[in-house]
Amino acid sequence: MSSIQIQSVLFHNEKEALIRSLEAVDNAVRNVRTSGIESVVVKYGDATASPLFSAEEIEKLNSGFKHISLEYQFFGFNSGSARGHNILGEGCSADYMQIMNPDVILAPNYFDEIMKPFASPKVGIVEARQVPIEHPKEYNTETGETDWATTACAVFPTSLFRKLNGFDADTFFLYCDDLDFSWRVRLEGYIIIYQPGAMVFHSKHLSNECKWLSTSAERYYSAEASLLMAYKWSNNQRVEYLLNAWKNSSGDLRRAYQNFIERKENGTLPVQLDPHGKVANFMGDLYTAHRFSL
Repeated sequence: MSSIQIQSVLFHNEKEALIRSLEAVDNAVRNVRTSGIESVVVKYGDATASPLFSAEEIEKLNSGFKHISLEYQFFGFNSGSARGHNILGEGCSADYMQIMNPDVILAPNYFDEIMKPFASPKVGIVEARQVPIEHPKEYNTETGETDWATTACAVFPTSLFRKLNGFDADTFFLYCDDLDFSWRVRLEGYIIIYQPGAMVFHSKHLSNECKWLSTSAERYYSAEASLLMAYKWSNNQRVEYLLNAWKNSSGDLRRAYQNFIERKENGTLPVQLDPHGKVANFMGDLYTAHRFSL
């Protein structure tokens, strides 16, 4: 029998959405048949300026669950995703860790499906299928193997998390932390599996033209992460391309450019990895082939 710790970093989330997610986790544990999962703890790390929950609210929520336990930690600062998950992962005693967006709704048979690939010791991460908007990156339809896993909902052994010292929070604040973690997992010789049978509902909002709606903060951190990702994974040609493209820009792209230059001058850029491109795969603005575009 196995145990799993589910982690979500909170930031101005709606309580109603969080409670729906917790109820779905509780129901999915109730429906476990073959996966061997018997112990599930959900850990919330709150990066909001003031606590979303009181101790009394957490106690009341726990009293309503039959199959899971809920733990809540108020960080007192905006941790970002990578650092927040590293904090939550400290001292994890479960066999597996699951990184999950806090508004994700698990299907009733989720655990039986998500754990199947771990029958092979070669598997490092298993990623769930998001609906109604599936992630567009390519995967092998026979084996499920894919180049990286998005941590909207993904599971990996706790031992592997410790071996890799968790996510690279010194480099990535909001984006590409899961991509970087995935590629480091593959450098260790493991494979990553996309498991379409493990379905989760992940609410995403598109414009009337079916394009992503993003905030200024999301645009900035996405740009920052793409530049740092190219540098860390030894794609110096792309680094120069982005620096030249953003040098005379304004707004979020200019800020990302300045941040990189400051890191370079301060000697705080990450150590470069994979100089021969064994794992790293840059395809323009993408990091693997996509089956469709949004």
